[in-house]
Amino acid sequence: MALTQHLVQKQTQKLVITQDLRQSIELLPMSNLELADKIQKEVLENPMLEIPEEFEKPEGSETASLETVEVQERAAAEPEDPEAREAFPDIPLRDEPYTAGESSASGQERSDKKHQFLQNQIRTEETLADHLLWQIRMSDLSDVQMEAAEIIVSCIDEKGYLTMSLEEIVQDTELELGDAKAALEQIRRCDPIGCGARTIAECLKSQVQILYPLERTAITILSDHFESLEKLDFKKMEKAGLIEADIEAALKVLRSLEPYPGTLFSPARHDYIVPDMSVQDVDGKFEVFVQDEWIPDLKINDRYKNLLKGQTRFSGEDREYLTAKLNSATWLIKSIRQRRDTMIQVMRSIVRHQAAFFEQGPGNLRPLTLREIASDVELHESTISRITTNKYVQTRWGIFELKHFFSSSLRNSEGGDDHSARNIKERIQRIVQEETDPLSDQDIVQILKKEGVEIARRTVAKYRKVLRILPADRRKKLQGLKSRRDFAAERARN
Repeated sequence: MALTQHLVQKQTQKLVITQDLRQSIELLPMSNLELADKIQKEVLENPMLEIPEEFEKPEGSETASLETVEVQERAAAEPEDPEAREAFPDIPLRDEPYTAGESSASGQERSDKKHQFLQNQIRTEETLADHLLWQIRMSDLSDVQMEAAEIIVSCIDEKGYLTMSLEEIVQDTELELGDAKAALEQIRRCDPIGCGARTIAECLKSQVQILYPLERTAITILSDHFESLEKLDFKKMEKAGLIEADIEAALKVLRSLEPYPGTLFSPARHDYIVPDMSVQDVDGKFEVFVQDEWIPDLKINDRYKNLLKGQTRFSGEDREYLTAKLNSATWLIKSIRQRRDTMIQVMRSIVRHQAAFFEQGPGNLRPLTLREIASDVELHESTISRITTNKYVQTRWGIFELKHFFSSSLRNSEGGDDHSARNIKERIQRIVQEETDPLSDQDIVQILKKEGVEIARRTVAKYRKVLRILPADRRKKLQGLKSRRDFAAERARN
């Protein structure tokens, strides 16, 4: 059978995303601060864009840009172009060269700007790897062991755990396994103690061996009964020959340890949320306000635009470049305005659907889906998803992410409005916090049923796991352990 080639024409439909449309889509999930940074970058790259001189950033938001300083320096150093005066007659240009005094003053000013920029930079924090290597280099390891230690430290994550086995680490090197083990032993003795372990049990065991070398029961529990420890199955430990008093003493030691030693060294991070919108009660009606003082009102550079329209001598390539930049600038300004209008539309729709929340506060959310908002504002669900991503709103009850207002529903057994899954989680958490004796999942189902919530036991179990609440039997064991500890303390006082 012979193979033949043919030219065939066929008509198909497909979606082609242009660069401008892609840019518009990328703007939707950005927060206002991210958008402000994006605009600053675009202004530097696109000569057709400019920020009005009257625009003032909010207090405390001014940051120097070394790139901007250097661009200004290069512009000042460029010789005068004869055609520049012809194209921009209204811009004053120097006819005389700079004097030595002027040049010195200008250079000193630029130097001061750079110096101030460097001073304003956030200092580099010492990492966990830097901290470990600093200690290791003061130890008495051999050169080969030091090399192994440096490789091992590079494989330790931010929690302090080794991400690879020693065999895998030395596999592609000329290091001996014995040298790697000696280096790892030294790393585990560094501050924070316990770094370089592969598992939680191994990490805690290293800490016990160094900090509490006489606590043999704790080491035995971590070595042979870690699964029972996770399940709080103290009876099984006792059946294995451990004494109850020794178990309680070992648990007291284990509670003082850090399962993730790397986090002890990590500097505290303060994440500040700047709300993108606010909802305020104005004369008994909730109004939406966009916090967009960070975002400048962009405009097209009139000089370049008029230059493009005129009969200025331009090569085809230059004219094509300016035309492309003009189209890009126009589309960016339009996309920013469209993003702002979409944010207001979506937030107003959320306020209408979640009126009870804004009036009465948390605990009054109703079930809400992206589809309902999309139908209300006549936009696609994907657009709603993007515009509610990474956005926060300031309300009288605090700052909330826009995703907070969306939740699935659970049927109301009394025939009223359905309950939101988020409210059910809050109720389960409240029930567990107020319990005197640990309640089973079925007990919680019965309590919620009395409150008019139709829910299955497996759903309660799922929500309990999401809330990181232990099962009833493990909560009961912890409660019993606390009671025995309180009783022992009371007996010691008497």
